[in-house]
Amino acid sequence: MKNRLLALAMFCLLHALLRAADSPVEGTWRWKFQMPDGSMANPTLRLEVENGKLTGTSSFRAGSETPISNAVVNERGIRFQVIRERDGQPIVTTYVGQLAGKTITGTVESNWQGERQTYAWQAEKVHGPNGSWVWTVPVGERKFEAMVTLRQSGSKLEGTLSGRGRGARPTKIQKGTIDDDNQLSFEVETGREDARRHLLYKGKLTGDVITGTIETTANGVTREADWVAARVLKF
Repeated sequence: MKNRLLALAMFCLLHALLRAADSPVEGTWRWKFQMPDGSMANPTLRLEVENGKLTGTSSFRAGSETPISNAVVNERGIRFQVIRERDGQPIVTTYVGQLAGKTITGTVESNWQGERQTYAWQAEKVHGPNGSWVWTVPVGERKFEAMVTLRQSGSKLEGTLSGRGRGARPTKIQKGTIDDDNQLSFEVETGREDARRHLLYKGKLTGDVITGTIETTANGVTREADWVAARVLKF
């Protein structure tokens, strides 16, 4: 088991190193914004750079993702627009900022109230669930370490759960999702055809910790256990 975990950790570390040259603007960014009714929104911006081209989506809540357009990123900073429609009219919002570490600071200009207005903009980078996560599973009087490697793509999660026992292979997770509040879930099917087990993982991501529950269903019986996973690798 330890050898497999070490091999998986080395693979993840190599993958992280290979991605180290990626643009620092890539990732998930969030900031606070006061709506016209006085309520506070926490928009989410997801950015990717491929072949020198900046792409991504912006959303105020889950399910409202809108592609960014006219995007530019260079040594002078970042600039892009988000175009939405309201009452048949285009609402154009232009974001301009400078990247410094894990913060983008700049301005937002929009005509969403019928006339152009400018606001201060400061977005913070969110790590998200990307990485390898470890937790302890009690089995009778014994305990063993479990590991899952997760990668986020939009609101979807992909990854593998490390196998248990000699010769076991990693199992691909299914139906992996994460929302704008960092609530995540995924499912895993394990065991022989005549003794299948269904595991449902649900938790809240906070920094380098996931706290939640594991629901295990076998032979028609479902049991629930606490789940606290710690991140051991980021990428």
